[in-house]
Amino acid sequence: MEALAASGAELRFAPEAPDRLPAVASLLGLAAILALAATWALKLRDLTRTGRRFDGASGDGARRTTFADVAGQEEAKQELGDIVAYLRDPARFAAVGAAPCRGVLLHGPPGNGKTRLAAALAGEAGVPFLHASGAEFAEMFVGLGALRVRRLFAEARKAAPCILFLDEIDALAQTRVAGGTGGDREHAQTVAQLLTCLDGLDGREGVVVIAATNLVENLDPALLRPGRCDRRVLVGRPTLLEREAILALHARGKSLAPEVDLAELAARTQGMSGADLAHLVNDAAVLAAREGRARIEPADLDRAVDRALLGPERRGLALVEEERRVVAVHEAGHALVALRTPGAEPLHKVTVLARGAALGMAVQRPAEERFLRTRRQLLAELAVAAGGRAAEELVFGPEAVTTGAAGDLRHVAEAARRMVYELGMGADGDGPAAFLAWPQDPRLAATVSPEGRARLEAAVERLARGAHEQARRVLEAHRPALLALAEALMRQETLDGAEAEAVVRAAEAAAVAEVAAGP
Repeated sequence: MEALAASGAELRFAPEAPDRLPAVASLLGLAAILALAATWALKLRDLTRTGRRFDGASGDGARRTTFADVAGQEEAKQELGDIVAYLRDPARFAAVGAAPCRGVLLHGPPGNGKTRLAAALAGEAGVPFLHASGAEFAEMFVGLGALRVRRLFAEARKAAPCILFLDEIDALAQTRVAGGTGGDREHAQTVAQLLTCLDGLDGREGVVVIAATNLVENLDPALLRPGRCDRRVLVGRPTLLEREAILALHARGKSLAPEVDLAELAARTQGMSGADLAHLVNDAAVLAAREGRARIEPADLDRAVDRALLGPERRGLALVEEERRVVAVHEAGHALVALRTPGAEPLHKVTVLARGAALGMAVQRPAEERFLRTRRQLLAELAVAAGGRAAEELVFGPEAVTTGAAGDLRHVAEAARRMVYELGMGADGDGPAAFLAWPQDPRLAATVSPEGRARLEAAVERLARGAHEQARRVLEAHRPALLALAEALMRQETLDGAEAEAVVRAAEAAAVAEVAAGP
């Protein structure tokens, strides 16, 4: 360039076209970074958001759920009544200086209406219902569970007065462990934040926390003290009258035959939860619709109860004649011991139709609802359970017994062990002592010496052998009735308690007449 300028040449410069690619790449990179930042912000917002608000206090918001929609659980409703009064008129409580209940723990077996009670409480009070599950607070990110707890309680304060329902709280507030690492520390931090937020509710804000769990023994003790959970309400299995009310509630809108007796059905469903009863009524409606009928008949409810308690029928399972006879003798043994053993529960039904994993079964039903059982009744239960194997031995011989009694033998062993270890009801001469050692729990089993454990196991064996001998004595004394009952089962497949009793009485009368007639 210097040589050209010295020679006097005219120089003109044209600017080089700029390279736009780096600028475009920079803009694209910046856009990608902004997009990732926005995506992460939205994701973080979703991660920290928990709970669902139902202003109508029902799952769909269409109508409010009230106590009228919850059958049974009258004691639980009464326990929650003052909370309704507080949420409706907090000034009345403030005027007398009464501190309202800030936290309630609903506990009990699953399927009995804890969630529905909490929603009905909000519906009765006419306040919003915020619902969150304990599992929503478990996260892999450190501090995220505690952040969710803070945001949930902040949302509850904005919606006050309201009900904040924490379902399955055992997933959120399990007992903390000392010296934990990793996930244990994160869990402890989340529990500590929950306790702090509960302490921050002074009662004047109108936020009532309702927690529900099936495993109250797993909760952190700090959660259960007064001031956090002021009240613990048991939502247990329904009683006889409550089961009838639940059945009537779920039968609304369904066409029932006039001969359907819900009181009798309630007596047959002892131990069922409210969810079981709701499923039972719906199952009966499905069976009626499947057969093209416009209303539910008693037979539909009977089949629904059998499906719920015993399992579905397996009519496609074809047994050879020899196996059918073994099953008939086995179930006849159970039924006969139930009919002729003092203290045994009344026989409801005996069948050789396969249901679930069983090839046949004998079903007993209490004559009335009981909450306590005597040693005599428990011994009768053991004898009835041993009746199937004893009948096979008596009719076919000890070498011809089958594997069909495996479940019965397991039941006898477990029931006898519970009588000895937990109830202090060992065989005569064993004494009334009950031990805290349960064989399946190594921590408790370690509290019993080997000699003591041997004595306990010997007591269990005496109970099991005694049950088998008792069943065999009953069957030997009524052998003609056993054979007649087995033949009737092979012909009819199913007998109810009255029919089985009639067969046994007829066989006994025939045996007496034969003895009286002489040779």
